[in-house]
Amino acid sequence: AARCRAGSGAGAASPALPTSLTPTEREVAASLLLGHSNRQIAFARRVAVRTVANQVAAVLRKAAVRSRFELVRKFTG
Repeated sequence: AARCRAGSGAGAASPALPTSLTPTEREVAASLLLGHSNRQIAFARRVAVRTVANQVAAVLRKAAVRSRFELVRKFTG
């Protein structure tokens, strides 16, 4: 299971991921922050790509962003 750490080590802390994320959504979010595709996440988690797509949509909604790019920008600085 991947872990996500907030902050870049340069003194400016990034916001934390929403606490409303489920443990599975946190794992998916961590993979998204690493730049993984839905297919890569699905393969690693041994689930259908459509399942991952639904989980990604939930992560984006709860993080109040519209895209993966915005998610990365918001939570990695």
